[in-house]
Amino acid sequence: MKKNLLVIERNTRDSLTNLLTAEGYSIYTAETAGAGLEALKRHKITHSVVLNAISMRTNGDRTCAALKKAAPNLPVLVYSDQEKPAKADILVRPGLSIRKLVNSIELFSPLDRKSCIQYGDIFLDEEKQRVFTPKGVTHLSTKGAQVLKYLINKKGALVSKEELFTRIWKTSYVEDMNTLYTHMAYLRRAIEQDPSSPRYLLTVRGKGYMLNGK
Repeated sequence: MKKNLLVIERNTRDSLTNLLTAEGYSIYTAETAGAGLEALKRHKITHSVVLNAISMRTNGDRTCAALKKAAPNLPVLVYSDQEKPAKADILVRPGLSIRKLVNSIELFSPLDRKSCIQYGDIFLDEEKQRVFTPKGVTHLSTKGAQVLKYLINKKGALVSKEELFTRIWKTSYVEDMNTLYTHMAYLRRAIEQDPSSPRYLLTVRGKGYMLNGK
């Protein structure tokens, strides 16, 4: 079943409407903010709104605020080269591939818990590389998803840095751990309310990492 989106944009050569239609989405379109609000009244938009702020020559602030007032629970994604509007759920920068745009949209697809790997209140959607925690939902890199899956499968046991590095990166060279540290820092930003005081992804100094999902 196609997911239905509302795309608000003026006609452009690089139309998001055309790109997303080609990806299999069912699209309702509007060329102005007012027409977008009318579309929300006339149609049942079940997934999200994509606002092409560049085509509208606006930063999207007022339009996002109006959309959120009309439909508070509907995610709003803004395609813009300016600052993220206060009421936007996510900002998508120009120049990204259509796959990254689709990944951003898919963050807001409903969670099927049966297809997820769970540990406590952490849910990893491995197929779509999304992680759900009380903080919200975040898209992970391929390696980030693999690291989290490995830690979940360890069921809270301590995992050494060397074990993670050799298992995920498939190398016996463990002298330089900077790549691992970078991925762990990103995982903390993804799942922790306060990455500087982690609740879930814990470091055991001098030994490694453990996942506390209880």
